[in-house]
Amino acid sequence: MEGEVDKQNLSGHMKETGNGKSVGGGGAGDGFVDRSKVRILLCDNDAKSSQEVFTLLLKCSYQVTSVRSARQVIDALNADGPEIDIILSEVDIPMTKGMKMLKYIMRDKDLRRIPVIMMSAQDEVSIVVKCLRLGAADYLVKPLRTNELLNLWTHMWRRRRMVCLLLIF
Repeated sequence: MEGEVDKQNLSGHMKETGNGKSVGGGGAGDGFVDRSKVRILLCDNDAKSSQEVFTLLLKCSYQVTSVRSARQVIDALNADGPEIDIILSEVDIPMTKGMKMLKYIMRDKDLRRIPVIMMSAQDEVSIVVKCLRLGAADYLVKPLRTNELLNLWTHMWRRRRMVCLLLIF
C-alpha cells in the first residue's frame, strides 16, 4: 500500500478487531500521562516490521498513524502537526531520507517540539550518534520491546517541559 496513510485513531476513533473488542483508545497511562491520548506518527517502509510495531503501539494504548516514507511524514506533519505528539521512525527509509527528514523537523520551530525517536535493527554506534546529534530524542534497536514502547510518552513529556522552561527564561 505504497503512498497510503493509515490514520487509525488519530482523531480518537476506535478500530474494531472483529471479536467485539476495540483497540487503541482505552486504558489509562502509568503515572503522568494517559497513553490513550498520545498520538504517534510511525514511519517504517518495511510492511512486516511496520505492522509489528503498529500492533505493539496499539497494545500500549497509543493512537497511531502509520506512513511508509519520509515524504509522507512531512506531509502528515504539514496536515496534522499539532495533532502529533511523537514521531517513531525507521532510520533506513532509506537512510539518507531518514536523516534529511530528521534535519527538516529539527530546523522547523513548530515541528521541533515533537520528539523524534529513530529505530533500526542496526546498532552501529556511528548511526546512533549521528541520529542523536541531529536531534533525535532516542534511538531504539529492533526488535522493539513492549516496555520500551510503554515509556515513549516520557519523551513527549520531557520535550514539552524543556520547551516550557525555555519560554520562561
